[in-house]
Amino acid sequence: MRFGRVEGVVTPVIADGRTLLRLVVWLDTGTRIETVREELLAPLRGVDAFADLVWHADQWTQETIGTTLAERGWEAIGAGELPVADDLDEPGALPRSAPYAVRNLSWA
Repeated sequence: MRFGRVEGVVTPVIADGRTLLRLVVWLDTGTRIETVREELLAPLRGVDAFADLVWHADQWTQETIGTTLAERGWEAIGAGELPVADDLDEPGALPRSAPYAVRNLSWA
């Protein structure tokens, strides 16, 4: 059995006059960090505040765990907290998901 941690971040990108979100989701197994998803996506709802970006990062990270990583044998076994307001006020803070603990029962 292997364990890891999954997190995602989004950053706004202006393309063709509209705002898209660049999503990056990675898996950290302790021995390596692998980007498992990176793409530009249209927002699912309005992006009026930093918290809206955090919401998108978290929703898409959960989706990635339930699809892309599930196909590789990974499953979520726990979740940390979403960033709190104090974290978001730090200069250079990235809109990120909660950290998710995952495990893989296969050895492949």
